[in-house]
Amino acid sequence: MAHIHSVGTVMNGARRAAQCQLGRVHLHTSPTSRALLGKMRQALTEARPATRATKTPQTPQTSNINDLKPKVLPAATREADRPPARAAGSQRTSGSQRKTLQKVPEGMVVEDHQPAGPEVWMPKVFGTIEQPVDAEMAKFVVIGAANSGKSTLVNRLTGAQVSVVSERPQTTRTRIMAAATVGSKQLVFLDTPGIVSRNALRRVSRTVVTSPWLTLGEADFAILLLDAYKLTQKSDAVERYLFAQLEKNSTIPAIFVVNKIDLVQDQEKLAEKIKEYMAKYPFIVNGPLFISALGNTNVDELKALLLSKTKPGDWVVPAHASSDMSDMLRVEELIRVQWFTQLTGYLPYVVRQRNVGWEEVSVPQPPMTIYTDATSDDGNTAVLQSHVETRSTKELIIKQELIVTSAGEAKILLGKSGSKIKDIGRDAANNIAKALGIPTRLHLQVLVEPDSRSRK
Repeated sequence: MAHIHSVGTVMNGARRAAQCQLGRVHLHTSPTSRALLGKMRQALTEARPATRATKTPQTPQTSNINDLKPKVLPAATREADRPPARAAGSQRTSGSQRKTLQKVPEGMVVEDHQPAGPEVWMPKVFGTIEQPVDAEMAKFVVIGAANSGKSTLVNRLTGAQVSVVSERPQTTRTRIMAAATVGSKQLVFLDTPGIVSRNALRRVSRTVVTSPWLTLGEADFAILLLDAYKLTQKSDAVERYLFAQLEKNSTIPAIFVVNKIDLVQDQEKLAEKIKEYMAKYPFIVNGPLFISALGNTNVDELKALLLSKTKPGDWVVPAHASSDMSDMLRVEELIRVQWFTQLTGYLPYVVRQRNVGWEEVSVPQPPMTIYTDATSDDGNTAVLQSHVETRSTKELIIKQELIVTSAGEAKILLGKSGSKIKDIGRDAANNIAKALGIPTRLHLQVLVEPDSRSRK
């Protein structure tokens, strides 16, 4: 699309183009045609600005002067070709915006990104769940400080990668349901974000702060998970805040579990801390149980204890299912854990996601020739028959935008020559394919959208 800057520029450009065209035609035309073309040169020369001195070419005279008159378009046609006037008060379109408004050249295919539909965003709905007549169930909310191993424990108890895990605190940002079915009993676990202390309430989102406390009302029991290493080597301000809030606001039966015992060296100090916290909450029904979720130490013993807590009731998910998490939430969690693993500092906590494409396509595969033995028409001769089968496989294409607030953050997320975003996309795509059971192509794009909210 041409952009008109001034009338003189367009006239000069048109004149030069016409002169070049006439010069080429002159070599292949008859004398009569050359006379007509010469007259057109003279008309173009007279139309030049007066300040520009030019030579008027000598051309033969012709009597058919009417053929040289320029054609005048109807007024309606001229108005249609004229660019629309800007509305009053509107802003002038920038160069980058004009590029996006250009017409697509004929033959060029433009991809239409279709975001994920409602069925991808909604939690799984299983309909009628097949279960035994003596079905039993119990719900457990796993609650503890950030980075105490809650998600690792849930994955161990369910035998599935339901909750994402990283070494960074606050990887889990919302409540996640997971389930494990053993015989006629089903254990339902509610994994929650880590508890934050009173001093850190303003630095995290409202969902992260309130989710653990709201989830307490959904469960039959609470698993109070404490980090043994932190109790003996670091500050336990978060644990003190947790037990103070439980004592004032909850009466849920609790199971006291101490994680990461393989990292503890000061056993006496650990015993003192456990005794202190056991006395803070009067509704502890079992514990303390010492485990290592990462090392899979005493996890089976804890699971056996939890199975003894079930009561007759309907299952929440079928026996083969480990969660009701929506496909979109699972994909976002698997992408997010990759940048939590590969980025440092504050950046992992400020990156946002937006889905712009979700499509399941059929990918043609090379044809397969199948040979079979058969018998000829006379029944005496064995013949080999063959036929070609066309094949195709299903593939999921996901297009996700990763949004940051500055060019510097985008540069860090992209990495040198895009190496970091490639690593994030590759590892996330492999995990998504395993989780959803379908080959996946993941396209990640980094965008910069400045935060309009004032930072204080």
